Amino acid sequence: MNYWDTSALLKLYVPEHDSGFFLDLIAGSDEPVVSSALATIEVLCSLFRKELSGDLRPGGATAVFRRFRADCREGRIGLIPYGQDVAEKAEELIQRVYARRRPVMIRALDLIHLASAAVSRATIVVATDKRQRNLASILRFRLIT
Repeated sequence: MNYWDTSALLKLYVPEHDSGFFLDLIAGSDEPVVSSALATIEVLCSLFRKELSGDLRPGGATAVFRRFRADCREGRIGLIPYGQDVAEKAEELIQRVYARRRPVMIRALDLIHLASAAVSRATIVVATDKRQRNLASILRFRLIT
């Protein structure tokens, strides 16, 4: 199973220089795409930031978000709810990371995403965010890109 971080999911909906790579990746895979339910809010916030900065036309954030939500409803993107299982996995993962000889600083949402990936039994993480990728690597997820 492939776990997609919000940084990669956005490239499916808003054209960026590397969006083609991610569109090809999803088109060429038989693996289901999953992400945290928190990605819904992250996508929405990112889309409105893009609209405010002029990267999307007025009203574009709402239109793109509708497409994203439709893909989630129709099962093209599975959303892992934040529940007790994710919270417990996050506690386990943070203890592993901070017990390392060289601990790394962790952002809460990165940890929740990777705990969601672990709960969903994903082995591959698709992300463009550098800190997210570093943490995924430390936790022994395979990375794409």
